[in-house]
Amino acid sequence: MKAISLWQPWASLIPLGFKHYETRIWPTKYRGKLLICSTVHKAQHYREFLKIKDVLKLPDWSEANFPHGRAIAVCDLTDCTEMTAEFIGQQTPTEILCGHWLIGSFAWKLENVQAIAVPFPVKGRQKLFDVDFAA
Repeated sequence: MKAISLWQPWASLIPLGFKHYETRIWPTKYRGKLLICSTVHKAQHYREFLKIKDVLKLPDWSEANFPHGRAIAVCDLTDCTEMTAEFIGQQTPTEILCGHWLIGSFAWKLENVQAIAVPFPVKGRQKLFDVDFAA
């Protein structure tokens, strides 16, 4: 299965239901099942978490709520749209908080998200990568 690694809290915002697009500076032609993995790195994005925690009413930062180095969800990657001012303007305030919305970058549409009940270790990589996993 194709997989992608995301920093926390951005990875967990997907199974928590806040993030419906993954924003990237590069496009993908891939469509299909996608395993969402959290990176093993921990401290870099804690300040970003604090900026959105109260607005989104997120749980406290902990390994249980925001695991690192784990596969945490499976979804369908259904589209990849180049961001325009018009497209960005159509997004909800919550969606804007959950990504990096820049004209010329790309929004990957994530649908049918299913949290993994027991997140399991995955060695993340850059770009899309393959993981043996049966959803």
